[in-house]
Amino acid sequence: MKIVLLDERGAKKIYREQMTRDFPAGELKPFQTILTQMRSGIYEPLAFCEQDGTLAAYAWQTVLPDRDSALVDYFAVLPQRRGQGTGTRALAALVDCYKPRKKTLIIECEHPAEAPDAQAARRRIGFYLRAGARATAIESRVFGVRYQIYALSVGGFAPDSEISADLKEIYRRTVPEPYYRGNVIFYGE
Repeated sequence: MKIVLLDERGAKKIYREQMTRDFPAGELKPFQTILTQMRSGIYEPLAFCEQDGTLAAYAWQTVLPDRDSALVDYFAVLPQRRGQGTGTRALAALVDCYKPRKKTLIIECEHPAEAPDAQAARRRIGFYLRAGARATAIESRVFGVRYQIYALSVGGFAPDSEISADLKEIYRRTVPEPYYRGNVIFYGE
């Protein structure tokens, strides 16, 4: 599986054609926010392509250079590729991609107790657990959406306190005041 770091044009195409279908509107950042973060060098939208160049999956991360963790903002497999091992291969490729630079990939999963589709949320969590992620004691509520926080080891599992500190710093740097206050809340760290 080939990984492609998307430029602005490629990111916009996937955002419009894929992400608006794959994620609820309440979970999608405005594309202008993504562009601003890409231009500042802390956002890495990746596409996973088959050998023939066909898009199979995508994963977009917030990556602060001075932190050991990266936040997987969005990860999805194209509908026609689901159930074929594509997600497992893409996630393994993502781990390999970040091994030289990071210790942990932080994954936010919508909490099944509040998800519009609790069964889908549980399937998503099961997928990450089967891929080797571990549940942390951390939860968050970001712009009204409740998340459970999972950690995927890239270079050794970091303790929850480190993951929590990294996640908080990622949000502090990417969500400006006054939006941060009251809209980004952490529990259980």
